[in-house]
Amino acid sequence: MITILPADKEKTTALAQKEAVSLPISAMIMTDGTNELGYVLYRVEKDVLEIIKLYSCDTFLEEGLVRAALNDGVNRQTVTAVCQNTALFFLLESLGFSFKNNEMNIFIPDFFNRPCNH
Repeated sequence: MITILPADKEKTTALAQKEAVSLPISAMIMTDGTNELGYVLYRVEKDVLEIIKLYSCDTFLEEGLVRAALNDGVNRQTVTAVCQNTALFFLLESLGFSFKNNEMNIFIPDFFNRPCNH
């Protein structure tokens, strides 16, 4: 069974160092119970969640990591998600994000109020 859970402080710090991302950040880790399958690094500032980095061993798992980060954002009262990492633009566009002001963005309530197969 695949699970996606928030990373603890030590793991988050290690991922930040690995990806050369400044703290503070948050991270979600995807595992199959024993193996790490992927992670997403993101930052929450006020009502905006910024997706910074995403890694997965299989592109089919990436949507789950984005959804987990956005769900955490909802729980932290964010309303907008943005991303300036061009490597993620194709994925995010397929999930309903729009390109505006040199970044991908979405109004998070709209993201969760549409079918999963959008």
